[in-house]
Amino acid sequence: MAGREHFEGFALQAVDLKGRVAIPADLRGVVERNSDIRQIVIGRHPIDPCLSAHDLSWSREKYERLDRAEQNATDAGRPADLRAKRRAFGLVEKVPFDDSGRFVIPPFFKAKAQIGSWAFFNAAGESFDIWAPEVLLKSEEIDEDLREICEFLCQQKGVKL
Repeated sequence: MAGREHFEGFALQAVDLKGRVAIPADLRGVVERNSDIRQIVIGRHPIDPCLSAHDLSWSREKYERLDRAEQNATDAGRPADLRAKRRAFGLVEKVPFDDSGRFVIPPFFKAKAQIGSWAFFNAAGESFDIWAPEVLLKSEEIDEDLREICEFLCQQKGVKL
């Protein structure tokens, strides 16, 4: 998709008792430039114990890619992955956000990602991840630089985990 911006950067954001959190300004700006609607799509990350979020224009691009992959498999005489679209579009929630980027993390996903009072946002190009800092810091598979950034931000904000 021509002209589509990608997500870059990281931030640590407070989560209130109702599960509200603000999308960091840099990430929110990308969402707003990529889509006409103040909405993000949230689901579980396919590999890591965190959430993955993206704008609506990525949903369109993702659908086209999955559709091409199905067609290519069929054309090559291989079985298509019929679960890919179900996972990509059925196991997510669309979530609106306000002018300041605040949104409510859907309760199911908040619980699955074990997000409490803080959320660590990390960009991943077409999407961004939302972690419980405690979970990220305990993850053995996580990149050491990412762990150090999360630890640094927690120290800066006086977050005790």
